[in-house]
Amino acid sequence: MKYIISETGQFPPQYKVLQENENGIWTPIFGPDPDLEDAQRKVAELQPSKKVEKPIVEVKVEKSKKNKPKEVVAKKAPAKKGKSKKTATKK
Repeated sequence: MKYIISETGQFPPQYKVLQENENGIWTPIFGPDPDLEDAQRKVAELQPSKKVEKPIVEVKVEKSKKNKPKEVVAKKAPAKKGKSKKTATKK
């Protein structure tokens, strides 16, 4: 059997699931429903399910290096600048 989702053409949109008869006539079997996802779920339920084998994905686990603490490199403190000398001004 074939199934399709049809919009009613009204606002707000509503969806119906239609089934094709032997005569080629589409008859509503579900709806109207305002949620498109519900209509898609209903079509998925009605269609004969074909088992699709998903390829097996191998997960590689990287071996972490031994739990060694990271070496901390000491940084030198920036050199302190001395106070700038004021030039003498005449009054």
